[in-house]
Amino acid sequence: MDLKSLVKTKTFWTGVSGVIAAVGGAVTGAMDPGTAIQTGIGSLLAIFLREGVAKG
Repeated sequence: MDLKSLVKTKTFWTGVSGVIAAVGGAVTGAMDPGTAIQTGIGSLLAIFLREGVAKG
């Protein structure tokens, strides 16, 4: 799967929005740092797991 097709997936954009929400929550103080890190890592995992399953 190349970058063009990855950007067209809902999973990618959901992961990106999760990372943005985690950063925003940490910066504004709405989330404690541990929760923000867990949310960001989980969102990134969703993107890369989707890519790995598509290649496999």
